[in-house]
Amino acid sequence: MNTFHRQGAAFAAGIFVLLVLVSGCKPEPMHGGPGTLTLNAEFTFGGDSVTVGRTAMGPAGNNLRLETFSIYLGGIELLNDTGAIRLADAERWDAGTESARSYIVQPGTYAGFRVHLGVPAAVNTNTDPTIWPNDHPLGVNGSAGMFWSWNTGYIFSKFDGKADTTGAENFIHPFAFHIGGDDQLIEVRYNDPWTVAECSDHVFDLEAEVLHFLVNGTDTIDVREDNVTHTGDNLPLAQRYVAAQLSAVTLKKQ
Repeated sequence: MNTFHRQGAAFAAGIFVLLVLVSGCKPEPMHGGPGTLTLNAEFTFGGDSVTVGRTAMGPAGNNLRLETFSIYLGGIELLNDTGAIRLADAERWDAGTESARSYIVQPGTYAGFRVHLGVPAAVNTNTDPTIWPNDHPLGVNGSAGMFWSWNTGYIFSKFDGKADTTGAENFIHPFAFHIGGDDQLIEVRYNDPWTVAECSDHVFDLEAEVLHFLVNGTDTIDVREDNVTHTGDNLPLAQRYVAAQLSAVTLKKQ
């Protein structure tokens, strides 16, 4: 075998070993290892990607321009007969950022899977972000712009922008929906049993149209009249927004 072929074979073997080590799965005949679960945040804005500066027609007939969209996906948990297995306390997703998060899951049969919109109570109120590593989603840097104060907890979601209320493109009417508080935590479930085999891959999509966070059945939030809530200062509007979120978000398994 010439030098080129020897080097190529050694390189391929090295890559194979690296992939085995990273995945935790072993080749035949020494098979075995955990599976992986990937959670995708498949949010859209007007049917397109959630991007700062994008415009779309809102449900009340106002043209809306997106300036901020951030949300916590918390209490990410496998469900089984005895309770829940937590994969993450919280992940943060912002407009324009990578939507996928992956986790190692042990082989077995699970009763379901759930994700919360917001931060679970145990790590929300009366929590100091400095207890987490800086780059953790709940840490000082990771929670930048998404934490009110040590005793009021995290902002679960932010949807800010400007609206045109004239039928043109005069984006001068601000709106801001800042949601938080333990009572506003939303649970989204996948309720069907599913099985993780050794070294298997599983993908779940958390889907929502952000504009649908402004409409729930016959209740439409018109930003010309109801345009600002920081939850505590306008709780009725926050509750309407949360109810719309709950009806808009679904969790599906590919």
